[in-house]
Amino acid sequence: MVSIEAFSELLQTLYSAPLHNEQWQRFLTSICDYTGFTSGYFFSATIRTGVAVMAEGGTIQSRMLLQAYNEGYAREDPFRAAIFAIARHRDPAGVYSEEDLVPSKKFLASQYYQNIHVPTELRYGALVAVNISVRRYEAISIWRGEREGPLEPNSRRLLELLLPHIRTALEFRHALGEAHRQLALAELLANANPDPVFALKADGRIESTNAAGESLLCARDGLRSVDGKLVATNAPQAAELSALLSNAGRGSVLALRRAGNKRPLHLVATPLASEDRRATHADILLLVNDPDKPVHLPDATLRTLYRFTPAEVEIANGLLMGYSPAEISCLRRVAVGTVRQQLKNMLGKTGTSKQSEMIRLFMSLPHLANPAH
Repeated sequence: MVSIEAFSELLQTLYSAPLHNEQWQRFLTSICDYTGFTSGYFFSATIRTGVAVMAEGGTIQSRMLLQAYNEGYAREDPFRAAIFAIARHRDPAGVYSEEDLVPSKKFLASQYYQNIHVPTELRYGALVAVNISVRRYEAISIWRGEREGPLEPNSRRLLELLLPHIRTALEFRHALGEAHRQLALAELLANANPDPVFALKADGRIESTNAAGESLLCARDGLRSVDGKLVATNAPQAAELSALLSNAGRGSVLALRRAGNKRPLHLVATPLASEDRRATHADILLLVNDPDKPVHLPDATLRTLYRFTPAEVEIANGLLMGYSPAEISCLRRVAVGTVRQQLKNMLGKTGTSKQSEMIRLFMSLPHLANPAH
């Protein structure tokens, strides 16, 4: 085991990582040094980012191999398949040696091992599964050469002691990322934003909009301005728009019909924080989304527009992560047949005929901002 001083240094590096991205590489390299591993990779996948390598450390680092992994072998990774199998029965977070996950004979015969690890003479692997769910996949993969041998008890214990701290640091990172997204809301009125955005009074009076909003009003494509107020061009929906603005909050979504065969606009009304109200003289931020332009989807939109159950919302997020029905069944610990039946129900609720069409629909839905406090 490492000394108290060394462990403290590891924690100091780890907890500064959410604020300084380069610290993840320093932390991972320190892990390799203290555990005798040659190479390490921090894999992260979320709905927003897709699969990415957060950091790589150690004495052997190869971006070419990482690219080959992401493009051709990520779904064939035997470690990933084994973790998904474990997830069927329990939370798979933990530290695993190669032998814990897959028999050596099978592993050495795999194309994954032959094409990814043989070129760098990395023989023995271990996996620190940090967060594995339909929404997130975060894991550290570390490797040794033939001479160093497999994961031994002291190194395993160190990794086990660090695991809860890694999870906490990642939660800090996600929280900071959300804070940055909230700060980005202040820039939504910039003309560079391709979607219409309106700063409104509670009665619908327009305080400000961007170029896309001006174009939408000029085209009278679902919305128009009358005496400085935002109104629906479809008269029967005027009361619905008024109610949306009067009751703006989490889940305040409206499908606004347009002329012809166009799909309805999606409107999301979010109350502004008190400090933003003072600065803008507005009460509500209204985001207008055209379904042909993909944005990230929140759970509230699925529940409001399609009446999805909690299980169906989880499956939708799993599909956006790129998971197959079989993988989702493992992560949700239900039978594959159950997931397939739920998918069939979701197709009916969304009016789509196949899974790929439904995913495209999900990608067109608007993002709900967090409610103001």
